[in-house]
Amino acid sequence: MNSEPRIGLALGSGGARGAAHTGILKVLDREGIRPTVVAGSSIGSLIGAAYAAGKPTADMEKEWLAVGVSRVLRGFMPTFPSAGLSSGHELRKLLHGLFGDVTIEDLAMPFAAVACDIDTGEPVVLKTGSLVDAVLASTAIPGIFFPVRHGSRILVDGGMVDPVPVSVCRNLGADIVIAVDITARPVPTTPSGRGVWNRIGDHVHDGLSQQTWLPASLTEWLEAAFRERPERPLPGLYSILNQSVSILLQEIVRQRLVLDPPEVLIRPELSLTILGFRQAREGIEAGERAAEAALPQLREVLAERSAG
Repeated sequence: MNSEPRIGLALGSGGARGAAHTGILKVLDREGIRPTVVAGSSIGSLIGAAYAAGKPTADMEKEWLAVGVSRVLRGFMPTFPSAGLSSGHELRKLLHGLFGDVTIEDLAMPFAAVACDIDTGEPVVLKTGSLVDAVLASTAIPGIFFPVRHGSRILVDGGMVDPVPVSVCRNLGADIVIAVDITARPVPTTPSGRGVWNRIGDHVHDGLSQQTWLPASLTEWLEAAFRERPERPLPGLYSILNQSVSILLQEIVRQRLVLDPPEVLIRPELSLTILGFRQAREGIEAGERAAEAALPQLREVLAERSAG
């Protein structure tokens, strides 16, 4: 008699886009598909930890929808002198409220959070010790949150080196890996392609502003003011930085998935940014749609492995 294959879940990095993870878990739960191995990078480690700790998906969804501006701002409160914008004190309080003093060894299933050694650039797989500390290390976005000490190592966000930790999930004992990639894709930097950005970092909806680009130089600004607007204005600073990060992460994900492809890859269609916490409902629904679309392939893989 063949034993049931162990289903692993590799949850990727992506900030607020991680709301899609909850939508995917909702569908798997509804369909009676129970992952028994979980690995996560960055926001994926937080959602994966909650799942491995037995938190109901309904509670996860409620937490996402309760995230407001004030709560997000508290999490980014600056600390000086600083190795990052925030010490992560508010995030630690949140995690302690969720998990208490649970260790990874206490969990009912194998779990790992992926972080990055800031000195060597190596991925560090955290699969023992404090669950809160592991998630804090995996989500320590460089420049935003303080790095986390782990023995002699200094750790930062795992999404830098392993955005979708398929191999980690497999090494934990998964026979079938469901990978969830929520990394942002590069988008055209033309005004029509990138939407309306009227100042650095502030995204407003089309129609709220007539200024659809940030001048790249004083010369260009003067040309725009006194001459005919350029046919293709240069993208602003925020767009360039955001696009550069997206390109880099896309290439890391591509290479990782070539080296160790999952049995099922789920890529939700997401328009929200990594800081779009107020759009959680949109992210959850996108995750649900993506999971439902992947169900036929997932059932086929499960049937083949169970029969084999």
